[in-house]
Amino acid sequence: MEILLISGLSGGGKSQTASFLEDMGFYIVDNMPAGMILKFAEFCAVGSGGRYSRVALVYDVRTADNFDEFLEVLETLRSNEYDCKLLFLEADVRTIIKRYKETRRIHPLQESSVSLEEAVNREIALMAGVRSKADIILD
Repeated sequence: MEILLISGLSGGGKSQTASFLEDMGFYIVDNMPAGMILKFAEFCAVGSGGRYSRVALVYDVRTADNFDEFLEVLETLRSNEYDCKLLFLEADVRTIIKRYKETRRIHPLQESSVSLEEAVNREIALMAGVRSKADIILD
């Protein structure tokens, strides 16, 4: 079974990537809590008749404030029989700010007293541990 974990910065292209992978035959799950990922992997591996042989899970700052549990799950998946890869998507700060301004959406870490640039930089710092474990980093 192939498991692709998609993570990265908000505005980095995770939704577009998930859509592309779905067109390629991956089963996509967005925002699954880390605590459920192992159970989901077990479900997919047992008796799904091949329907879930290629799974992509999107996991980002919207799902958790602390990524320790996610990183533990990643290591467990890698140590088991699963073909598990972590894809980290990013873009430079100016590009992310431009994307948010174009869509008029609010960054997940942006509060009324925090600028968009500050929110993006905070996310970069929060996601550094996940980025460091990535098999593939795409800008």
